[in-house]
Amino acid sequence: MAIPYLIDSRRLTGRTILLDGPGAVIETQPPPEIRTHLGARWRREVRRFSVALGWGEVTRVTRWFEPTLHCALEAPIDQLMLATYVAEWSWELALSGLIDHEVPRRARIRARLARQRDRAAIPELVDFHARALREGVQLLVGDGDLSIGEGSQSQTFAWEQPPDSGSIDWPSARHRLPIALVTGTNGKTTTTRLLARMASTAGRITGHCCTDSVEVGGEVLDRDDYSGPGGARKVLRHPRTEFAVLEVARGGLLRRGLSVRIADVALVTNIADDHLNDMGIHTLGQLAEVKFLVAKALKPHGVLVTNAENAWCREQARLSGREVAWFAVDPPHPSLLRGIKLQRGLATVRDGRLIYEQAHRCIDLIGVHEIALPGGAGARHNIANALAAAAAAIQLKLPLTAIRATLRSFGQSVDDNPGRANLYRLANGASVLADFGHNPESLSAIFATARGLPFRRLLISIGQAGDRSDKSIRELGRLAAEQNPDRLIIKDMPKYRRGREIGEIPGLLHAGAVGQGLPEDRIVRCETDVEALNLTLDWLQPGDLAVLFVHSEVKDVFDRLRAG
Repeated sequence: MAIPYLIDSRRLTGRTILLDGPGAVIETQPPPEIRTHLGARWRREVRRFSVALGWGEVTRVTRWFEPTLHCALEAPIDQLMLATYVAEWSWELALSGLIDHEVPRRARIRARLARQRDRAAIPELVDFHARALREGVQLLVGDGDLSIGEGSQSQTFAWEQPPDSGSIDWPSARHRLPIALVTGTNGKTTTTRLLARMASTAGRITGHCCTDSVEVGGEVLDRDDYSGPGGARKVLRHPRTEFAVLEVARGGLLRRGLSVRIADVALVTNIADDHLNDMGIHTLGQLAEVKFLVAKALKPHGVLVTNAENAWCREQARLSGREVAWFAVDPPHPSLLRGIKLQRGLATVRDGRLIYEQAHRCIDLIGVHEIALPGGAGARHNIANALAAAAAAIQLKLPLTAIRATLRSFGQSVDDNPGRANLYRLANGASVLADFGHNPESLSAIFATARGLPFRRLLISIGQAGDRSDKSIRELGRLAAEQNPDRLIIKDMPKYRRGREIGEIPGLLHAGAVGQGLPEDRIVRCETDVEALNLTLDWLQPGDLAVLFVHSEVKDVFDRLRAG
């Protein structure tokens, strides 16, 4: 039988916005009039179970994220699945006194949970996990394994067979590698790759993970979305890794928590409207809090690097209490940065030059016109990405020669940053600008890049995933129509319908475009990205430009574009 008002239940292995350690969380949506009383009852029920199970007084948190209530509890590392059951049974018992909901007797539930506790118990794992935390080593918890240390000093153990904690050389497992965590709404992958290239240019064997791949020392270990905990583990456990740059996505932070416990730099590119109303996060303020979890991994003198032009970033930087290095395309007024006691500098643009300003010196980097990323001086988002990566690199003490060389070269080949504003010149004299953009801010950035390119006619191809709101899907159609394209291709993308009816997403995109004034006869519908590419290539003539937002069949699309 379904549990009333329960939306989701998940195990947590790292820090979250609710807990500082492992545990479980349930996401619920009760009627507002009973939420406060229900939360208090849930906390009392959890306490009864945790004491009865021998866990003692565990941290219990309830927090209202309009319109959902999140309820979380800490638990021993070997009992995380059981913790989800404790959370759910406590929820049912809390409800039983407020609505008509039948639940077994407490004693019966308690006996069932005790049997599950005994079956899952691994005392050696609990002891090893606690010792690793006390020793301050890098501790990575996976699905069925855990590891301590980094790079050549990393040691991985099976979940069921951890070693005796007294047998470990703990000093050798302590944090040694430079580690940067990169998150934000837009620009994460480009900034991750830029910073990783700077470290590689400086001669460091660099590992990085992002939404497209995980790589160490220039070798691709796997191609997939590795912006979650799995990517961090692959990089930090690799014996060759000397320097790590880890993209950290919202989904992983919410699903399992922040996997990395220790880092030198945490970089947040920006906070913008994307993935709202997903996994219990409904506002930009809540999203900002999730993204800035990366600051909690910083070692005592680690540095937070963030965007001085973004109000959410400024607010979270103040709340973090960390040392901050800023970046901003337009130099901010000093009053905007008040409230930060320890400011490590500002990467910005003055008189057409990228510079890094500190209290007693100013480092000249390169001219804006020298940036190799697509769009050059006209692509404001790429200037921001370049400044963010440079600010982080300076905090990580990478040589200025490597920083400058990377900014002048990264982006000259589409293989430097695949899927991010890649410009292809076709044999017939037309051009294609291809990107993975999927939210209003990323589309606006690519359209700004396109406006800096010469073209005779313009084609745009867009699509969207079905888990976005109707309003946000229509907004993408409106943004595309605002560019006044000669042809607009709207994709249905079966893989990304996510519960919506066939044709529903194209209908919303179409409504947004027509509402903006784009004539009906300029709009064409199709299903897949490959079909959209075929329509594009058939339409393009010499001097035309196509802006393609590619979301599925990525390899097929980019292989054909690369072939010209």
